[in-house]
Amino acid sequence: MYASCVDKRFQLEHCWVILRKELKWQFERASQHQRSNKKQKSHVNASPASSTLSTPDSVSLGEDSEPLIYQDRPIGQKTAKERLKCRQGKDKVREVTVTNLLQQFRDTLVEIEDQKKQDRKIMLEQQAMMIQQSQEKQELDRIEKEEQIMKIDISNLDSISAAYFQNRKLEIMQKRGFNF
Repeated sequence: MYASCVDKRFQLEHCWVILRKELKWQFERASQHQRSNKKQKSHVNASPASSTLSTPDSVSLGEDSEPLIYQDRPIGQKTAKERLKCRQGKDKVREVTVTNLLQQFRDTLVEIEDQKKQDRKIMLEQQAMMIQQSQEKQELDRIEKEEQIMKIDISNLDSISAAYFQNRKLEIMQKRGFNF
């Protein structure tokens, strides 16, 4: 195509191999191809057999074996700026939403921490009550054993056992506040 227009060989073939699949160049090639098809159709002598078959979705240019697919042109700078402005407005809304979500998350975390503190406090109170009940039970068991010792008749015991229980009775009486 280039050689027929300029009458010399295209010098940047290696670049064209890379760029020919870019949207901009596909669109340009397709529009040139359409223009060339229109010129061919305007000739009276042109036969339908000599023109290339093309569909609205693809165009074959002959020099490339793969058909060219029509796609929308890349957006221009003005359109891109407008879209960016719209997105920035939405991003501000999203930032506010994200900020609100973060604040709600923090509030939820604070509530959870408060609930944990309350649960720990309740658990510690329950443990303190259990310890107190255990101590009271031990005290009741000790008093019951002391009462059993106080009820023992030492007259029927041998002298060593009688002396032991006599000393224990005196210790119990001293704990309770009786001095002998």
